Amino acid sequence: MDEIEPDESTLSIRDAHLQHRPADTSSIGHELDEVRAFLALSTVRGVGQKTLFALAEKGRSFREAVDNGPDETIPRAPGDDKLVNDRRWSAMRLQAIAQGDRLAERLEALGVALLFRHSPGFPPCLLELERPPHWLFVQGSINRLSEPSIAIVGTRKPSTDGHFLVHYIGACLAEWGAPTVSGLAAGIDQLAHEHSLRAGVPTIAVLGTGVLEDYPKGSGRMRDHILATGGTIVSEYLPTTSYSANNFVQRNRLQAALGRILIPAEWQRRSGTAHTVRFATALRRPIACLRLPDWPSNRVAFEPGLGLPGGEIFTVPREQLRFDRFVRAAIGMRLPAQPGQLSLFEDH
Repeated sequence: MDEIEPDESTLSIRDAHLQHRPADTSSIGHELDEVRAFLALSTVRGVGQKTLFALAEKGRSFREAVDNGPDETIPRAPGDDKLVNDRRWSAMRLQAIAQGDRLAERLEALGVALLFRHSPGFPPCLLELERPPHWLFVQGSINRLSEPSIAIVGTRKPSTDGHFLVHYIGACLAEWGAPTVSGLAAGIDQLAHEHSLRAGVPTIAVLGTGVLEDYPKGSGRMRDHILATGGTIVSEYLPTTSYSANNFVQRNRLQAALGRILIPAEWQRRSGTAHTVRFATALRRPIACLRLPDWPSNRVAFEPGLGLPGGEIFTVPREQLRFDRFVRAAIGMRLPAQPGQLSLFEDH
């Protein structure tokens, strides 16, 4: 039987470890690379997302931080008025490496990869953000993150109109054939994933928590279905990070960046979806807002300065053809040839 080459699209923590292996070895008997060092630091009490991000922003390697020990990046214990000394850090370091390795084994068992900005497969579209993530935890297909995709977001409490609109979008997905991006949250986000699965297109769930968290509670079955059908679960948060309002706002910027186009199905001008619209606008992503014919004109409107130049509002189903052309152009898909066909909805 021919040996099967590792598939870059499904790199694991172990694969990433091998790709970031340094030339020399550490004093603990085997190599301490960036992946192991990062996971080790993430287990140290007081070292969290902000500390690790600050390290990366300074250009320091995580391996160096683990090896060299006490400096301003190492937290003080509660009640301490001194930084951790060398002797104390030596003991903490060994414990952190052991805990980090156990975390790596847990992630490995789940098929979760850790990508840094310079890692193969890190989606270049995220580098367009004003504050790109320095790392991503990815479960499932890595390559999916770099494909032209459609971000679909909306309220957690959709009305019957909202249910209709996301169902309407879902009915178009098989025709477009592009992966979708959403946030796995209750409401429109989960409906977007469900309709993607129904249409047979892969879907990407961007989490506002760590990959080991069960949030929203009970979403594990949907996550399994997403992975089984070629989709992806992605998070920039440390694996056991719980939810917070700020985390969800920051998560929204990843959704906006991963999608070639944003479709807010139903939303309020002051909401999490509005943050996603702002991020998409800053990234100059096309935005397709939908409304129903009997909605008042002010029910869907961009805030002053938002949604332009790429934002459009479509009344559906009346403007279905214009909406379809808009989406196809955004994902780089050619319009189907329809010679001799005349539509009442076609613009002339």
